[in-house]
Amino acid sequence: MKKGLSIYFSIALLLVSLFQLQAQRININLSINEGKEAVVFQDEPIIFDLAIYNKKAQADRRWNIAGEERMKELDELLKQGKIKQEDYDKEKASIEKNRRTPSSIEIDLTERKNKIDAIVWKQNRTNAGANAYPVHLPIKPVGGPARDKVLLDADGYYILSYVIAPGDLKSVAPGTYLIECSINNFPSNQVSLILKSGVMNEAMANSEAVLLRMGRYYQQVDSGDKVVEFADKILVKNPVSVDGLSLKGDGQVLQKYYLPALETFNKAVKEYYRQNGADSEPPEYLQSRIEWLKKQLGR
Repeated sequence: MKKGLSIYFSIALLLVSLFQLQAQRININLSINEGKEAVVFQDEPIIFDLAIYNKKAQADRRWNIAGEERMKELDELLKQGKIKQEDYDKEKASIEKNRRTPSSIEIDLTERKNKIDAIVWKQNRTNAGANAYPVHLPIKPVGGPARDKVLLDADGYYILSYVIAPGDLKSVAPGTYLIECSINNFPSNQVSLILKSGVMNEAMANSEAVLLRMGRYYQQVDSGDKVVEFADKILVKNPVSVDGLSLKGDGQVLQKYYLPALETFNKAVKEYYRQNGADSEPPEYLQSRIEWLKKQLGR
């Protein structure tokens, strides 16, 4: 059994090492309205999120952690006399030899030419029975990078957001659009936009899902008043909506109403516990918002 554990660890090391030789160092995960496909009418907003991270560095860190955990097991086995010193030394040397050094990568997100954003978008429209052909969709950046260069290491990732404003698709032909992008020649995955003809009916426009998306759109463009407006529409229909409360808190943060925002986020956490049980774990986003607000208020 002891020998089997050692062989298993060595085989796993070899397989993961071979895989990592082919792994892309930077990964770009593109989402559209928080998914890989969005079906929308021509008066709906669209939010694209680009999560950029160093996949290899994160894999290397996980590998090292696994090695550290195995060393703890070996130490305990040696202490209990369940493994020979010779076998212990051999496996320890193997783990130390194969320990990895996670590398960091610096990328430039603000290099611009003729005021065109550095990110390269690839957008194609598809028709049944016909080849896809390139198009230009009214995708606009929001926020922008907080710094010129971003260091991607084993811990960090970076998110960029882009939007299509409500109504900007009215001049775009209905159909299916395949969208991807690249940064410094690193490609993202592909997402699909299925654009339906016309506008939303009243019931759909006032659904919680659409109201939430409208609020999130205005959060991206830093319009706190509009965020709170759409959050309040959700809360009138569903006063215990955790998403609605979270959205309202985000709007109040944009308005710099920090004390009301703290109260709103605390209410969201309380409601989350009520709906999911005292042993449940509230979303990290809610907890981090509360901690940030407490710091702003000197608590």
